[in-house]
Amino acid sequence: MTKPRLLFWDVETSHNLAAVFKLFGEDYISHENIVQERYIVCGAWKWDGERSVHGVSVLDDPKRFKRDPNDDRHVVQTLHGVLSQADIIVAHNGDRYDIKFHAARALAHGLSPLPPIQSVDTLKVAKSRFLFNSNRLDYLGQFLGLGRKKSTPRGLWLDVLRGDAKAVKTMLSYNKQDVILLEAVYRKLAPYVKQTLHHGVGCPRCGSAQTNAQGVRRTLSGMYQRHQCQACGGWFHDPKVVVMARKRVL
Repeated sequence: MTKPRLLFWDVETSHNLAAVFKLFGEDYISHENIVQERYIVCGAWKWDGERSVHGVSVLDDPKRFKRDPNDDRHVVQTLHGVLSQADIIVAHNGDRYDIKFHAARALAHGLSPLPPIQSVDTLKVAKSRFLFNSNRLDYLGQFLGLGRKKSTPRGLWLDVLRGDAKAVKTMLSYNKQDVILLEAVYRKLAPYVKQTLHHGVGCPRCGSAQTNAQGVRRTLSGMYQRHQCQACGGWFHDPKVVVMARKRVL
């Protein structure tokens, strides 16, 4: 069995452009006031085991960008093809935001649904297994000594909406740094991630064959051999029962 393809990814999205009567208060803004729908400005990704961080932005289709700098079809289509190749995707807040935002834009452009892909959301792992002061990617990177997100100039998102090519390039650079930090944070959190896909032999998280058998996991169905990975430190158990549980006789 070949090792599953693990993909780290992130998207940067624009504001909605809407018409409002005033700049203060809590006025309800109807969807009818949307002048320009939010869209995916750029996306970045990195395959596990590779050094390169890849990216795509609205600038990569020059004719489309010149005609409409807010047209994200090329970005959405490129990401659709990349995601389709992955067995597992990793993102921070990806389950709630990135994958759903991309799905909405893909639907708007008439693209077919993505195949079923297993997902690891590092935000969910941080919230469910730890009690950090903050679960934001930037904080986790600093707290774990891994680095931080790239700073952005004031007004960057507004400049992007205005079709400023330099602003788009700056946003893509910011986007790529997020992916680098995401992978580093994932490596730290990996031992606490639930078992994902089976790699054939070894750890189901990182694929390492350096594992030690330590004790058993007891369930209602029986006992399973338990292992600890010597590479990432995570625990897992064999898929097959070592000893079946005895049935109760009434």
